[in-house]
Amino acid sequence: MIGCFLWAHFAVLTVSSVLNVPKTATQNDIRERHRALSVIFHPDKQLDETKRGTASHNFLAIQKAYEGEDGLKISWPAELRSKSNEEIVEVLKRTKRTSTQRKLEGLIRSKGSLVCGINASSLLRSPSDVSLAGRLNRVSVMNIVETHRVKAHHQKDVTDKTTIGISTRITREVPSSMGLIGTGNVLGHFTHRASPKLEFEGAVSLMYPRFIILKSLYRPDDFTTLGIDTEIIPAFFFVVRPPITFNLTRRLSRDSLTDGRLTARIGRNPRVSLNITTPIGFDFTGKRKASKTKGDPSHGAGSVSGLAVGTRYFSWGVTLAGLSSNLGANVVYTFTELALQARLSLEYGLGGLAMVLRGEWEGETSSVAAGVGLSKQGVMLNLELTYLEQQLYLPIVLSQEYDAALGLCTAVLPSAAFVLGYHFILKPRRRAERAAILQKARLAADEDRAATKRQWEETIYMLKDTARKHMDAERCKTGLVIVDAFYGPSDPEDEAQGLVLDVTTAVQSLVTNSQLYIAGHRTKSGIQGFYDPAPSFAKSLRINYLFRGRPHFADVPDHRPVVLPLEGESTISNSMAHTSKTASTDHLV
Repeated sequence: MIGCFLWAHFAVLTVSSVLNVPKTATQNDIRERHRALSVIFHPDKQLDETKRGTASHNFLAIQKAYEGEDGLKISWPAELRSKSNEEIVEVLKRTKRTSTQRKLEGLIRSKGSLVCGINASSLLRSPSDVSLAGRLNRVSVMNIVETHRVKAHHQKDVTDKTTIGISTRITREVPSSMGLIGTGNVLGHFTHRASPKLEFEGAVSLMYPRFIILKSLYRPDDFTTLGIDTEIIPAFFFVVRPPITFNLTRRLSRDSLTDGRLTARIGRNPRVSLNITTPIGFDFTGKRKASKTKGDPSHGAGSVSGLAVGTRYFSWGVTLAGLSSNLGANVVYTFTELALQARLSLEYGLGGLAMVLRGEWEGETSSVAAGVGLSKQGVMLNLELTYLEQQLYLPIVLSQEYDAALGLCTAVLPSAAFVLGYHFILKPRRRAERAAILQKARLAADEDRAATKRQWEETIYMLKDTARKHMDAERCKTGLVIVDAFYGPSDPEDEAQGLVLDVTTAVQSLVTNSQLYIAGHRTKSGIQGFYDPAPSFAKSLRINYLFRGRPHFADVPDHRPVVLPLEGESTISNSMAHTSKTASTDHLV
């Protein structure tokens, strides 16, 4: 099982990586590239005896990539490369135990919540002659509700298309004005996938109150989803018509992630709603192009502030539901590195304008949220704390009538709290995380630095003659001349400068006929003259070069292909050459 796990997650193709040819390369292209590299790294071609070991290592890697051995190799994670076999087995066993524990915890989930509603409107609306102590005495607790839920779930695959299962739910509520209220139920459910596009789900309550839930989902293509669901209560089947809900979700453009959702409900509480949502990612670290490429690592040190990467959502919609009809809009900013979210919701209906401003931070085991609501019913401050599935809700009523000034002033409180929390807690934590990532990268590089650097230096030595010949030929015809090339972390910061690798000679040796091509969709560390200077770190290749005597610069993420010169540079140069030739001809005439 461990071997299959490693093979599935860490196996990578080496033919195109070691030989530096595209996936679409012909057999003749692969043969020519193999022949050229074999001549450079053949052990018998080395005059220096001390470098034959490195030459043999590279030569064998080239032969394996060309001849096969299933075309695969195991690419171990950076943290396992320097460990012994016993340590690797121990790490994998510990990972398996953690996975099993999480799976068991997921089978039985216990949740608890405490809701404490507080009426604090007397603090701000009491007569001016009432003292502060008198106002505080008028603050009252509206209600207290304590809820405990225990959920157990088990399912089994009957066939490759059908799954059945059973789950139990036990809930206990303790309202302030009533005794203990306990409810429980046992649900039997099934899922049937008739085809890759059509799926059915159902759930049946086996205890009182009895009900049946039926759902169907149809996906005609990658951009459209159709759904129908209903809930049937047998005791009221002939009294009240069961509600049926229709859902249609569709991607509105192939070039963006804008989705439209149309929902129609018939039966009890009929309504029709239309919502348009547009998510837009932002990344001010300059790595978004790399992250779009398949296989590119999305992790790294990230930004110092933690606010440079995230997603913003814009949505608007209309709901037709009798007296509850309204127009709504939402703006949501999610900051991925800090797990922080800010939301502004606006809703305009028959009751006037309602607004909710909410901020939330979520960690691995806890979360903190605060929000302010302003509507015709008044002003409310909501505080939420969650730790290990145990939740505390504090809805605090500050006014029982519409008060825009009070709502604005109240919004300052959670906003100030989040700003202080970011400045004194989240930002220092972010700096510590970045420092730990950089330190880990340096340690991983230092452990293998001696042997790896020696092999790298010897490889560069073997490539020098080829690189010099290529550059001499390019200078003679004013073609593509590589001035320098560096491979290292994408962040151009002082902290990462020690992890940058000079690959000028290696890149120069790859230039042919005034062109440089390095295949994409894989890391460049497998190319001769390269190695990974910063394991588990987002990297890029930065090249300064001359083409037709003009200086240019290219900064290419690790998993993106390199094609130089760029199309525009080649076109401009050809146009200038044609103009010069025409001018000379006219002069002769």
